[in-house]
Amino acid sequence: MKINKYHTVCFSGYRPSKFSFSLDDKAGAEYKRLQVGINDAIIEALELGYTAFMCGMAQGFDLLCALAVIEIRKREEYRDTQLIAVLPYGNHGFRGKWGESHRVIKQEADQEIIITHNEYSPNSYRLRNAYMVENSSHIICYWDGKGGGTAQTVRMAKKHGLTVHNVYNENSP
Repeated sequence: MKINKYHTVCFSGYRPSKFSFSLDDKAGAEYKRLQVGINDAIIEALELGYTAFMCGMAQGFDLLCALAVIEIRKREEYRDTQLIAVLPYGNHGFRGKWGESHRVIKQEADQEIIITHNEYSPNSYRLRNAYMVENSSHIICYWDGKGGGTAQTVRMAKKHGLTVHNVYNENSP
């Protein structure tokens, strides 16, 4: 499947430890706001004509977004929505809860792209983020202004002219 960047969205956001609330507390108000923000951002992108979503397969925000795409595309009007799993390296994966989500997303993805086929290298994640930005025109992120991989990806996205939908802005109390 060839990626049409003008119809593609990528995700970037925090891993569980960087959130100010627990991603394990699905009953918590902050978690529920996050889920609503993710769903609303994806639906808005679909309504704007985006048809494909790239997930960098990181624990936390990325995987939550991909799981939301899987649920949303069960609806008749969104059944043609594409999910693309972008793995930073060949044997990328996790154990436990996030490992199960990772496995489900790989299984449900319409396409899997592996950035570096070898083992992990310190450059793998940056190359994955660059690939997603270069092949998208819209980014859905969760970024509170702090430094790190998400900050780097959002800066890269802005430099490449992507429209930025920051779910953090809607999730803040």
